[in-house]
Amino acid sequence: MNFTLNQYEDLDDYIDFIEEQDIAGRSFSDRIAEVQYLYQRENQPWVIAFSGGKDSHALLTLIYFAMLGLSPEQRTQPVYVVFCDTLAEAPPYLKKVMTVINAVGNQAKRDELPIHTKVIKPRPTDTFWARLLGRGYPAPNLKTNRWCTDKIKLQPFRDFVKGFFNNGEDPIVVIGSRSEESKNREQIIEKYHSSDSYFDASDPNYRRYAPIKDWSVQNVWQVLGQHIAPGQYDFLGPWGSPWGTSNISLVELYDSTNSTSGECPLVQTNTTPGCGKSRFGCWSCTVVTKDKAIDGLIANGDKWLEPLAEFRNKLHGTTDPAVKAKYRNDRRRDGYVKAKTVIASSDAKEDLDADLEFVQGPYKMDYRKAWLTELLQMEKKLNDDGHDVVLISEDELHEIRFQWRTDPLEPDWKDELPSIHDSVYGKGRVYWKYDDNNGFGELENSLINELSQVHYVNAELVKKLIELELGMAGLNKRHGIFTKIERILRQDWGTIEQAKEKRESETASTRVYKRELEDVEKRLAEVNALLEREA
Repeated sequence: MNFTLNQYEDLDDYIDFIEEQDIAGRSFSDRIAEVQYLYQRENQPWVIAFSGGKDSHALLTLIYFAMLGLSPEQRTQPVYVVFCDTLAEAPPYLKKVMTVINAVGNQAKRDELPIHTKVIKPRPTDTFWARLLGRGYPAPNLKTNRWCTDKIKLQPFRDFVKGFFNNGEDPIVVIGSRSEESKNREQIIEKYHSSDSYFDASDPNYRRYAPIKDWSVQNVWQVLGQHIAPGQYDFLGPWGSPWGTSNISLVELYDSTNSTSGECPLVQTNTTPGCGKSRFGCWSCTVVTKDKAIDGLIANGDKWLEPLAEFRNKLHGTTDPAVKAKYRNDRRRDGYVKAKTVIASSDAKEDLDADLEFVQGPYKMDYRKAWLTELLQMEKKLNDDGHDVVLISEDELHEIRFQWRTDPLEPDWKDELPSIHDSVYGKGRVYWKYDDNNGFGELENSLINELSQVHYVNAELVKKLIELELGMAGLNKRHGIFTKIERILRQDWGTIEQAKEKRESETASTRVYKRELEDVEKRLAEVNALLEREA
């Protein structure tokens, strides 16, 4: 389908550039016209998922041009540029993204475009530090435990869409995904964006539109105007963005982070091999073995980021199976010692003769306290050296304090978080609300530990029962209290060795039962075969 480009006078400054570009076999003007056509046809709010990288910059440029080309009467629906600050972004990257966000919002007002910027954040209970330091969740890894992406990136976006728009006002979410990014991304786009309908309607809250899905990385830099030779961008003055900032800051960012891999984002011709493949994310990310982005920034002069890289590497080291037992509890958060299900590689059936292995639980409280102390010390040192950074927010500190106080395995009756923070920053920086819901502290903790040895009762069990009573005190109806007491009593409160022996005994019984069942099934099969022959 061919589209007609609307060319309202606001587009005049850019029309020559637009008409000169060919993007993946289609004129750039036709691609902009497609956006204009769908914007008017659908008559729904639009949301641009903006990450701050090169692809989302190119996507935003495309949408901004489309809006400039429409007349004021045609600009009937709002367009929201939404950036999710995970609260763990690499500081240089976050600074550049916020510069763009502010510039887009200000220029859109001057251009009288219905484009609005929104910065969203994860819930205090779901941030990286609230989960890792607060609840003790193990550092994310690529294969088995990547809990972070959903909680600190995807869920905040879902919350925004569900909470911001009214019923019947389901928005169109515009994404900057490209097939060329990776094989996985290619498969996703093929599954959800290969039809002629333009939209993926698999989510009940919004439809997705991927207008740059077939762009190459060369096309991305082509639209961003970087037709310049490496090393020359300081004085050549590249073409700027329609919201008034220079894309050269983006070039410099990719240039620095790619230095260690020999890549460069600068495109000299349409046939120049694609570069600029680095991906920016949380500075604390442990999903990757080596964070090339932050390492590249350090190699290019941002030496002040070295403590962050070292801290990240320390957390990543805790994901090594060989050291899990050192950092993590033997019990899971539900209070049980859990055995792994061992699968034989040969026939993909359970190996009934395999040795029993056990799943490690959350990080031990002592390590979580030590890491928080180190994080705060690092933050203070960076700020004292003139770097305006926030590595952990006040809301996160309050959430972590609550999680420590109510930890299911190692409740912090000493309430040490305020003193940890104040030992680094001094008193008065953060107001710590007095916790009057729990009158038990270090004295009571010591007394229970002492009495438990005298009466041969598990101290942690007593603490959990007291906490349950405190948590239900004052309720008119103590509904379900006996069920909750029973749930606590049924947990593994003996020694870890006793709990493991119990699991091994249970597993042995299960294995015997399975073998007997297999024998019965085998005999039944033999009887059926015999009956079939006689018939």
